[in-house]
Amino acid sequence: MFIDQRLPTKVEVNAVRRDDEDIEIVTTDGGFETRNARADQSLLEFDISFPVAVYGDAVHAAVIALYKVVRGKLHTFRFRDPTDFQLTAEVIGVGDGVATTFQITQSWTAGGETESRKITRPVSPMQVFKDGVLQVSGYSINYSTGEVTFTAAPADGIEISVTGQFDRPVRFDTVQTMTALDLKRRHIDTATLKEVRE
Repeated sequence: MFIDQRLPTKVEVNAVRRDDEDIEIVTTDGGFETRNARADQSLLEFDISFPVAVYGDAVHAAVIALYKVVRGKLHTFRFRDPTDFQLTAEVIGVGDGVATTFQITQSWTAGGETESRKITRPVSPMQVFKDGVLQVSGYSINYSTGEVTFTAAPADGIEISVTGQFDRPVRFDTVQTMTALDLKRRHIDTATLKEVRE
């Protein structure tokens, strides 16, 4: 189940991000390596922390409530990666006169090679463009899958792009632990979030 809720912004902006590609490496007797990507994209991890003096009771209560609702590691929820949440004129496809649905993606190019990540949790409103021209109608966006669907297939060669923000689906990957500092203050230990593939 996906819970359409984010953590408090103050918790998100201090998150520490880890981006570790899941690569299997086998070293031969001769010292050569065989490398294999185990997935088409990595799954990010984030550590979030809760200094009592900074955040206060309201933020703590919101974190505790979300943890209870998602039942720890069971359900997923929205997370705003403070290092990467904006798409600007991001090309997501080129029309062929037949296709009407395009998946929102984020891409990087270096050395003539391009890697893309699927974006499944765009944030409303998101702008859609055909060859750089803003579209005001003739399409819909599924904000639960990241798919843009046109009522009529874009003509052959028409570049489709989007501008807007997005979140990531994550789950808690640690048990929530808490320390009572005194009768009025409590401290939640650092927690790890893991991005979930959708």
